[in-house]
Amino acid sequence: MNKKIISTILLMVLILAFFATTCHASASAKVFSSSQSSYYKDCAVYASNGLNTLGYSCTSSIGAITRDSMLSWIRNTGNGYAMYVHTLGGTGYFNDYYGNSINSSMISGNWDFVYIDSSYSAANNSLATAFHTTGYSNRCFLGWYNAITTSNSYTFNYYFWLDYVGKSSIRTAALNAASHVPGSGTTPIKLYGSTTYTGAAR
Repeated sequence: MNKKIISTILLMVLILAFFATTCHASASAKVFSSSQSSYYKDCAVYASNGLNTLGYSCTSSIGAITRDSMLSWIRNTGNGYAMYVHTLGGTGYFNDYYGNSINSSMISGNWDFVYIDSSYSAANNSLATAFHTTGYSNRCFLGWYNAITTSNSYTFNYYFWLDYVGKSSIRTAALNAASHVPGSGTTPIKLYGSTTYTGAAR
């Protein structure tokens, strides 16, 4: 009798442990960061921490990121709803490590939170619209409407991901983080989509 009770209890503990470790998040996120400087690598770590704080199950690719690997994630048909990319780019596009571009015509799917950390990524709403992050209550796109230096982006990301994400709306977190970067116009951050969305995983 005692053995049966003990066996039952052990089985219940194992089942609870399984669900506690495998079902903690319903949405996935992916971080892509070029290896062109240590700043990029650090920002990827900060982003992973921040996305985990928001409830995403986050994985990252740091180094010689490719267009194909990013497009594979963008076109995923699973539960991937968030993305952070730290690389070079311009108005309406962003690059992989080798300089190959992804533009709005290549993007599909419905995304909750996308942050393209490259100069001019938010100079217009083409990328935000392509990710379908505008016109909804729980979606947003974050980027830069002008040029951004690597060091200023680094400082912004440190405060944004580690100090403010998860404590307010993405918009408020971005404005608070920008206030820590010295100089006027040094952090031309721009948000498209919901100004009240906290970025929390669905």
